[in-house]
Amino acid sequence: MHDRLVPSPDFLTGGGEMGSLMRAHDWSSSPLGPPERWPQSLRAVVSLMLTSKFPMFVAWGPKLAFLYNDGYRPIFGAKHPHALGLPFREVWSDIWHDIEPLVTKALAGEATYHEDLHLVMERNGYPEDTWYTFSYSPVRDETGGIAGMFCACTETTQEVKSRAALKAEQDRLREFFQQAPGFMAMLRGREHVFELVNDAYLQLVGHRRDIIGKSAREALPEVQGQGLFELLDQVYSSGQPFVGRSLRVGLQRKPGSPAEERFVDVVYQPITDHEGQVSGIFAEGYDVTERVQAEESLRESEARFRNLADNAPVMVWVTEADGTCIYLSQSWYEFTGQTPETGLGFGWLDAVHPEDKIWSGEVFRASNAEQGPFRVEYRLRRADGTYRWAIDAAAPRFSEDGTFLGYVGSVLDITDRKQVEEHRELLINELNHRVKNTLTIVQSMASQSLRHLSEENRPKVQAFEDRLFALARAHDVLTRENWEGAELREIINEVVEPYLRQKTKYIEIEGPHLRLIPRTALAIAMAIHELATNAAKYGALSVPSGCVLITWTITSDAIPHLALRWQERDGPPVSPPTRRGFGTRLIERSLATDVGGDVRLTYEPTGVVCMMNVPLRDESDPPH
Repeated sequence: MHDRLVPSPDFLTGGGEMGSLMRAHDWSSSPLGPPERWPQSLRAVVSLMLTSKFPMFVAWGPKLAFLYNDGYRPIFGAKHPHALGLPFREVWSDIWHDIEPLVTKALAGEATYHEDLHLVMERNGYPEDTWYTFSYSPVRDETGGIAGMFCACTETTQEVKSRAALKAEQDRLREFFQQAPGFMAMLRGREHVFELVNDAYLQLVGHRRDIIGKSAREALPEVQGQGLFELLDQVYSSGQPFVGRSLRVGLQRKPGSPAEERFVDVVYQPITDHEGQVSGIFAEGYDVTERVQAEESLRESEARFRNLADNAPVMVWVTEADGTCIYLSQSWYEFTGQTPETGLGFGWLDAVHPEDKIWSGEVFRASNAEQGPFRVEYRLRRADGTYRWAIDAAAPRFSEDGTFLGYVGSVLDITDRKQVEEHRELLINELNHRVKNTLTIVQSMASQSLRHLSEENRPKVQAFEDRLFALARAHDVLTRENWEGAELREIINEVVEPYLRQKTKYIEIEGPHLRLIPRTALAIAMAIHELATNAAKYGALSVPSGCVLITWTITSDAIPHLALRWQERDGPPVSPPTRRGFGTRLIERSLATDVGGDVRLTYEPTGVVCMMNVPLRDESDPPH
């Protein structure tokens, strides 16, 4: 009896690496058995699979033994080549819960197709997201029953990720497009049909929200006749972009309302297809209405400023932050004979007297560096070549955010005023000299006239001389101030200074800064002198332990008053006098008659207290 012939496994011939592996594989322990005994249906499918470059696998038999080709090998990753011949469920245990329903359908005779199916595989020892496009098809054996399944597949992981990245980028760009501060619109075709618009464009055109799919002329009928549609036509036909600045356009931004004037900066950029033909226009730009209006307001403001400055009684100038002069009023040019060409920048310094030019320029540059106000006086050359005294005062300019912009200043001819001041100073100096001489003469006359008086009358003579001396010291303070006024503290210091030469005398002076007019300063000086003289004879300044406290405050009445308090303490016991002396009458008369004040003297046992209430008024106000 002859042995049964066994078909040769020539169907495994070729097939690349997987064909070699299948030929060398030990199939004795496999449910499939040796290839020589495989049914013809399996042999045919395996032969087709091995000769194909497309990724394929076959799962055969009750345990769905797994066979695959070279194209499928990269999908396995680290599972290759150990997966050859193993059961399908064991090969892809990590995704079995996802594909088992599909396998069940195939084994039931129902083919399935899946595109970009997401599967989390552990083919390289760690979970990773993968995507596949594949089909599961049933395979029948010679008996007509379904013996296995066949799969043709391709991994689309990179494509899916690329599409996702592209979509994310497109979404991001679309978000940027929508949120861009400038308006944007994509117009398609010769009719300029709106294909895409952003929020800024919708805000510009107002109430319209349904312009997508409409032509520009249909969506914006009020723009007809303003030239913008013609510009779009020109860009489309010529293929050349258009750039417009501050274009005026009337837009109906609210239903039923008249067209509102707006200004836009706009670019019309033609879009071409792969053949280089214009297929649409990309429009982008900014609504610059507020900027145009601000510029117009600025021009009007500058015009008003120039008109005001050119006709002002003073010369006006303006600089940039770096100190360069950018504006000089017409009065400057008329006064100095300069022109804008010679005066602007730093040329104005050429009109300053050579002896004043260097130091005044340094003052200007130093103030500019500190960004603070300044005031200088210098000699300025007139157009006729003569020099006049001028006062130059300037204030810094700042923007709303605090940025230093430069200076605005004014120059005023003060020659006449300066001459008056010099003449007044001369008169004051002469008057001071004469008053001082007069006081000296009076003092000398008194001394000569009263020198023959008896010894018992010498204190009276001395008191008279002391009063003249106190009056002279007060005059000295006012003379130093050109008789414009004097500090209260300085007046008091001058009057009491002779009593402080003795180290045992103690006088405390305390009060706020206060400048007095000459009349009030003299009255208070004489009052303080009388009080100090009396204290030195009989009161707190007559003993080493005594002291005087002089304090003052300023009331906030309708007419401010000076409330000055003289208080003695730690001196000899005090008792009220039996009669009013000359000093008391002098204090009351000088304060009441000269300045309209009042005095209250009290003789406390602990020390004399004098309260002075003096109204503070301008020199021009008459006393009560």
